[in-house]
This record gives sequence, C-alpha cells and structure tokens, in this order.
Amino acid sequence: MRYAVVGGDRRAVLLAIQLAAEGNRVHSWALEKAELPPGIPKNSTLQAASYGADCVILPAPAEKGGLLYAPLSLEALPMEEVLAALWPGAPVVGGKFSGESVRAALRHGLRIEDVLRRPDYLIPNAAITAEGAVGELLRESERTLLGSRCLVTGWGRIAKPLSLRLSALGAKVTVAAQSRADRAEAEALGLAALDYGMLEGIAGELDFVVNTVPARVLADAVLCCLPGEALLLELASPPGGFDPMLARNIGLRVLSAPGLPGRSAPRSAAMLMRKTITQIMTEQEE
Repeated sequence: MRYAVVGGDRRAVLLAIQLAAEGNRVHSWALEKAELPPGIPKNSTLQAASYGADCVILPAPAEKGGLLYAPLSLEALPMEEVLAALWPGAPVVGGKFSGESVRAALRHGLRIEDVLRRPDYLIPNAAITAEGAVGELLRESERTLLGSRCLVTGWGRIAKPLSLRLSALGAKVTVAAQSRADRAEAEALGLAALDYGMLEGIAGELDFVVNTVPARVLADAVLCCLPGEALLLELASPPGGFDPMLARNIGLRVLSAPGLPGRSAPRSAAMLMRKTITQIMTEQEE
C-alpha cells in the first residue's frame, strides 16, 4: 500500500513511521520540521506526495481556522488549497472537517472519511484523552488525587472514563450533568452526581474541576466560590465550559489541553489512527 501523510503533529510522524515499518510506501508533505527516517520522503509538493496513494491521511482535527493543522510545516496552508491539490480517487482520512471543507472535497471529487464520526475511533480516543487528563492534573498540582474532591462536568465519551479513573485513584468525584438519566448512571457507578444549578453549594470544597462540555455550564458565581488553590482543566472545544479570563482574574489556576492525545500519548494515538485506517481500507475493499 502507498500512503500520503499530510500535515499533523507528533502523532502524524509516528503514524508514518508505523506504516512504513509494516512495509508500506509512505510519502509526507507539510511535515518539514519533523524528524523522519530516510525511507519516508518529504515531498516538495502535495501532488507528488499524494500521486498514486491508496489513502491520503490528514490530521484529526484536520484543520483550524480554515488552515490545515500542520504545526510541523514551515508555512500556513489554506484547507481549500490542500483539497484542490489532491488527486481524486483515494480516500482522504482525517477528523473534524468543516462544512466548507466537505463541500470543497465534493467539488474536487474527493472521498472524505471523518474518523471523528466513527465509534471505533472516538471511544478509544476518549480513553486516551481521559488518561492524559489524569496526567495533567498530577503534573500540575501539588497534591495527590487520593482524597481530593474532583468535579467533572458532562457525562459523555471523555467524562465517563475520566470520572472512573479519578475515582479509582482515590478521588471523591462529583459529576455535573443536565440529564437525570446521566446523573442516575453516574450514581449507579458509585459517583456523586448533581445538576449544574446545585454547584455553588459544593464549589468551596473542590480541589479540581475538569470540564468536558463545549458550552458555558459553569456559571461565574460557581467560579467565584472555588477555593484559591483549585485547579481547572479545560478539555472541551470553544467556547469551553467556563470563563477562563474571569477564573484567572480571581486567582484560579487554569489549564487548557486541546489535542491532549497528541501531547500525552502520541504513540498510542498514532496506533489508534493506524488501526482505524486499516478498518476503513478493509471496508472500501468490501
């Protein structure tokens, strides 16, 4: 098989190396600053990198602000131009394509495969994110999780494994969720659970707050009730679950951890992407 790895971070580098180690031919583009083995050429043009490819691999997420997500590239690359330069035919695998990019792909005869719409990618990736979040809390705090009081907002793919991992490490975990069913499930798993409207009453006892909801679920009044030594970790995409400027202005510590799998466990994240791509290629053949 021939693959073109286009853009991305450390995950993309390790993915390219893993694919090449399996005997595949791998070409790269927009990875100029990466350290790659001699057998993985850094092509000067996207057309050269993707010519004859059985699969073109973009990052997950594929883009930010209309640009290809390519922190290891030497230049900013508009997503529209990237898609226009690809050869039609081979599947283009990546994650979180914007509506504009999907429409552009259709205009150029490209087949988009969004891994962030696949449960076989989303669920393991959430587990990697949850483990990375635990590492962030341990690294940035002066106290242990054992005996600490943690609030996790939401009860989705990331919040569930994260809450259970924190509890397994001895933290007293409270889950804030809007749905009564979600709160009941959390309680059935041995966790405390509250509606968002009740958070002011427990805010003063919290050591850690981890948000997983991409909406302002933590009111300003809740932030003002938190202890000064509390640590807030934002895992959700904008606008996030709370006002980070207010939190910092009142002396709280705020961590933002976008793309956590790529920071905390890039090798595992690359292995997951490789496994998903293999499944996509198998489905294409069938």
